[in-house]
Amino acid sequence: MNGLVHIDNQQVVTDSRSVAENFEKEHKNVLRTIDDLVAQNSATKNMFLEQTREYRGRDFRFYLMNRDGFSLLVMGFTGKAALEWKLKYIEAFNAMEKAIKTPQLTPNPHYRTRMIGTAVRDIGKTAEALEKVFGCRHGMALATASSMVGEAYGIDTKAIAPLIPAEDSPCTMKVASIAEALGFFYKKSGNPDSQKVNRLFQSCGLQDKPRDSKGAVLKNTDWVLTDEGKAYGESVAFTDPDTGHRGYRIVWNADVLELLRKALN
Repeated sequence: MNGLVHIDNQQVVTDSRSVAENFEKEHKNVLRTIDDLVAQNSATKNMFLEQTREYRGRDFRFYLMNRDGFSLLVMGFTGKAALEWKLKYIEAFNAMEKAIKTPQLTPNPHYRTRMIGTAVRDIGKTAEALEKVFGCRHGMALATASSMVGEAYGIDTKAIAPLIPAEDSPCTMKVASIAEALGFFYKKSGNPDSQKVNRLFQSCGLQDKPRDSKGAVLKNTDWVLTDEGKAYGESVAFTDPDTGHRGYRIVWNADVLELLRKALN
């Protein structure tokens, strides 16, 4: 199958010499058939490209043809052997066209190494931008930047995850967990009393609701961290799986428990 087709000017083609040899035709007769096809309809000019090659001081004609030109040319070739060669050519066209459409990774290891190095540097720069724009913590910014840049470069960045430094006081506690730690539960249901915890956060000056120009609390809004609260928590985006509500949820580090316990005493 090798040699049946090749790439010419970013197009998969075969040539009249190959067709004549494999289909057991005289090349001069194949040339005559192509000449007639081109003469009969100008649309075929995009399917066949006349070429010449020099041999012993003489120029010999042949044609390059794309898939459409090949199909048109061999349409009238009959017989079992002709059918087998048609199928071989079709398979060769399909394989070559698939190959040139599939992105190929460069085999140059030095280029790949430089690209990975550039991606790592871009992860750092992207993380800095995320921290500055969104006010998120360094670890979260690095994890997000690693995913974003890795996808952009086509590089697997899973190996970077263990290298991201752990936060001294990671923000992982949700309000319900804090309610359990403080012993706040609804009497009837026995569920953690998150509302009581949120009010306690507000009274300690760690969070508040957005307010209008007159200082009135805006309805149906999420809690937001105050400047003092940013030392103990951070806002993360979330989508409620039940209601579909999108917003921000504050998660807290464990240090906030000591502050709240002091406020309760």
